[in-house]
Amino acid sequence: MTDQFGSEKRSYSRESLVQVPAAKVEIGMFVAELDRPWIETPFLLQGFEVRSRSQIRSLMNHCQYVYVLKEGVQRKHLETNVPRFAPPPKKQDMGTLLPNARMKRKTRAKRPVLRSRPAYEPGKPVRLEHRVARRVLETGRVNIKALLRSAQTGQMLDTELAEETVSSCVQTILANPEAILWMTRIKDQNEYTAEHCLNVCVLAIAFGRHLRMDQQELQLLGLCGLLHDVGKMRIPPAILDKPGRLSAEEFDIIKGHTLSGHRLLEETGKGLHPLTLDVALNHHERPDGGGYPRGLGLDELSEFSRIISIVDAYDAITSNRCYAREQPSADAQKIIFQNRGGQFDEELALHFIQAIGPYPPGTLVELRNGMVGIVLAGKPRFRHLPTVLLLRDAGKQPMDERTVELDLTDSGALSKEFLIQRTHPDGSFGLSVRDYRVKETPAAL
Repeated sequence: MTDQFGSEKRSYSRESLVQVPAAKVEIGMFVAELDRPWIETPFLLQGFEVRSRSQIRSLMNHCQYVYVLKEGVQRKHLETNVPRFAPPPKKQDMGTLLPNARMKRKTRAKRPVLRSRPAYEPGKPVRLEHRVARRVLETGRVNIKALLRSAQTGQMLDTELAEETVSSCVQTILANPEAILWMTRIKDQNEYTAEHCLNVCVLAIAFGRHLRMDQQELQLLGLCGLLHDVGKMRIPPAILDKPGRLSAEEFDIIKGHTLSGHRLLEETGKGLHPLTLDVALNHHERPDGGGYPRGLGLDELSEFSRIISIVDAYDAITSNRCYAREQPSADAQKIIFQNRGGQFDEELALHFIQAIGPYPPGTLVELRNGMVGIVLAGKPRFRHLPTVLLLRDAGKQPMDERTVELDLTDSGALSKEFLIQRTHPDGSFGLSVRDYRVKETPAAL
């Protein structure tokens, strides 16, 4: 539309259209224009034939009246009614938005997933980084909420604020990733979207560190993670926060967040790298072609989109959402492992599982001897034998903090009674990663 309907251009002449109250729309009519910009509605196509009562109900929920084609007027070719915000659906443009990455993999050299750089070494003891990491995450939560509010209201995104947020995360992860990974276990269901965006940013950077990416790549990957879900700010809260099962129509609206996110970053994210738009659009695509919004395949997806797809799923599964309870990290990794090669890039999925380990920092564990503690850090060579802060004795009573290095059980220097028996949900036995403050000076066992 033009004039009062914003900058969208009219696809049909006024003489070709009839104004019809939304409540009077009938199945078989072709809706060509709305009484408001398409961006303010959940419809994925700018022009569609009404085929169900649910579409009519959705029109009634969002519009007072619509414009339908007069009988006998020829509809424009289907290619003009492309999904909102998606790039033109030409085969050569179906995948990543980066021109030099659009070629089929067989015609270009495959970039190694694990970079040919030395592995990162911790630049700071994990205990000394905890205070910094907590401050970084607290500031990051404030910043991402501000960024999402801008996305929701159609304002220009503060890209400098986004870059600063990611930069702070990169610095603490380079110093020691274990500290900030502990902080990602601190979650609030009422702030899910904001915390999810920040957690995906952190987890993606930590994963990139494991893959030995350089600092510039880590910064860009973190930015992609931070902004990947901005399109959800255009989803009606009643659908986004619905506690029950979504209807097919509601799920279609949810899927539209990838298209909305791409458009939002394109219009309001001044100076953003093209990969941030690529990831916003493609992070729900799958290597087997079963994803959305365009059903792309493995060779059409950028590496960063494939990475964020894995990290996005992992954080969602391990978080309390309005429609599902959180699952343990081990269960989330099992789901990713089982779906490797289909939903997730196989090689990246296996590397991610290796990077996270079976007991990520902040995991509440019970040992064979009955003592309970919180995992402080993993061990590169012994991922199943982390460093644990013991906080409850065998009777589950409070005790002075003690640090135990479980990898000592491998050499026999520590009894195997200190091996991990099981994990527990955060908050069990009165222990919570949100409330516990790691001491800078360890107390050895």
